[in-house]
Order: sequence, then structure tokens, then C-alpha cells
Amino acid sequence: MPYSTRPRALPSVALAALLALALAAGCAGEAGQAPETVADAAERGAAPGPSRAASPAQRSSSPFGGAKPRAFGDVNRVNVVADPELLATPVGDSVQYYYEQAYPLMPQPEALYDVQYLTVEQLEELPARRELRTYLILADLNDPSSPTTQLVTRDLGEEKVLAAREDVTKGTSIITDRWASDQLLVYLLAEGPDELADLVARSFPAANRRITAADRPKLEANIYQSGRATVLPDSIRQLTGLSLDIPNDYRVARAEDNFVWLRRDLGAVVQNLMISSVPYTGAEQVTADSAVAYRNRLGRRAVRSNTPGSYMVTNDEDLPVLQEVTEIDGRYALEARGIWEMTDDFMGGPFF
Repeated sequence: MPYSTRPRALPSVALAALLALALAAGCAGEAGQAPETVADAAERGAAPGPSRAASPAQRSSSPFGGAKPRAFGDVNRVNVVADPELLATPVGDSVQYYYEQAYPLMPQPEALYDVQYLTVEQLEELPARRELRTYLILADLNDPSSPTTQLVTRDLGEEKVLAAREDVTKGTSIITDRWASDQLLVYLLAEGPDELADLVARSFPAANRRITAADRPKLEANIYQSGRATVLPDSIRQLTGLSLDIPNDYRVARAEDNFVWLRRDLGAVVQNLMISSVPYTGAEQVTADSAVAYRNRLGRRAVRSNTPGSYMVTNDEDLPVLQEVTEIDGRYALEARGIWEMTDDFMGGPFF
């Protein structure tokens, strides 16, 4: 959630942790589930959700004729357009390895992206398949008869295709709003499956950032679907000195000086958010070890189960605590991610 620290006489370090995030029913990635085949994915893509009508202000011309609708589809979903024969090579392995890798530190496997495989023929036979939000289009330039290579040549032009042939580092192109508005298309083109598989790997960090940025508005709309709380942020600001946007369906589980515990119960999903602030004394506070130690103190102080003497702790023995340096409103920040459990009880889950 976006937030900013309120100006104070003494700087402070904000330590916020999602303590309990139960997985929603129907999430992909059950342990032991076999990888989806091209045929399975194509069948799943045969009946996408209906296209949402767009107002005249939202429409513009489309290369397939008519006006552009607004793209639809879930966040964290990537539609891979490629020839089935190409996906049977190392290219398919590379796509699976990077785009379907397990999301870090979840109690059960959850794919980073929900990947759907489509062919050019499937795009052309059903207009709704051209109205999805995010595409990864893979073309082997050594196969001029490939429908995908022909599509890429039409979309990008001979000049870009020639540049990709001469320099593999120029084999990545990104186009927005090609067939619908609010749409992102990532094109990867190279000569031969091995070169293309390497390009999938090398381009993934940048492509991942672009997809994440494109998903953010829809993700925020989902998070704040219930609206933004109006009174609760004022209480948090008074107790901790921090300003946060809070979804309207969070409720206060516990509040005291410099500490607020919020709870959001959606039935299949239960989320808890602990917010606290401490005076800043030095850079050693902004480390994974210090964040975990502080989190453990909060868990012991505030989070109990029905088992007498049980409290929440960080489990950094079964899985490591991952850390990432980032920024919030231009200020240095550290994100720590791991799993929690209750002592003397059978409860646990991921946190960040």
C-alpha cells in the first residue's frame, strides 16, 4: 500500500508486516501439479471472458478494423503467443522457468504469472483473444513461414526485424494498445530456438518490471474495491505518525501507542497488517535481521492463538527471509519477506 511518513522532529523507521495471508481458494500452483501443456492452455484460452464495452472516448482505430475496446484480463496473467513447435524447444522451457517460476516464500507453490498459450490462428479466429491485457509474443526469425514470425514482421516492420537479425540485443520490442487500450505487448525475436531461449532469460527482468507497472492500476483498483477508509488513517497517524491509504474493509484488532493491528476477513482470505514506528538511531535498524527481530517482539507482544502461551514468531529455519532494498516516496526502505508460525500451535503463513 502506498504511504508516506508524516514530517516529524525525529526521523522514524516504519516497520509494517502482513502477518497472515491465507491463500484464496482456486489459486494456481497446487503442490505436485503437472505443468500445463500447450494443448491444455490453448483449450483453456478457447473461451475467454466477454469483452467489456468501451465508451466512444475509450475507443480508437484497430489494425483488425473497427474501434478499439478496453483490454480485459486478470493481473499477473501473461498470454504467450507462439507456434506450438517452437514451445517444444528450449524456448518453452525458458518461458516456464521464468514466467511460471514459484512466487518466493509461499507455503505452497504459487506461479509468478498465470501463463496462457495461444497461437496466431487462435488470435484471429476469436476477436476477444486480441483484447487481453498482456502478451508475450515469441518469433523465430529463421522460420519465415511461421505465422508468429509473419505477425511480428507485420507489427514491427522489416527494419526492426532486420535490426534483430544483425544484433540480438535489439530483439526486444514493446508496444502498447495494439489491439485494445490498456494493453501491453512484449515482442521477442531472434534467430533460432537457442538464441530465442537466451533472449527470454535475458529480457525477463525488464519485461517483469513493465508487466508489474502495467498491472499496478488494476491491482490497486482491486485492493481498494471497497473504497478507502476515511477515519482509520487519522487514528493510525495519531498513534504511529504514519500516513497510509487503507482499504475500507480493514478493522482495528488492537491499537495502542505506536502500534496498530488491522484485520481484513474476506472469508477464503484473511489478512492482517501490523503498523508500528520506532525512532531512527542508525542504519543498522534497516536490515533484515533487525526487521525480523522487531517483528518477533511485536508478535510475542500482540498475537496469540487459542493455545495458552502460544504467540507468533518468524520461521527462518525452514525458509530464509528474503530482503529487497526499495524506495517509498523517494525514501530508502527495506522489504523483508518470509513465513511466520505460532509457537505450540499449527498455524502459519507468509508475510512481508
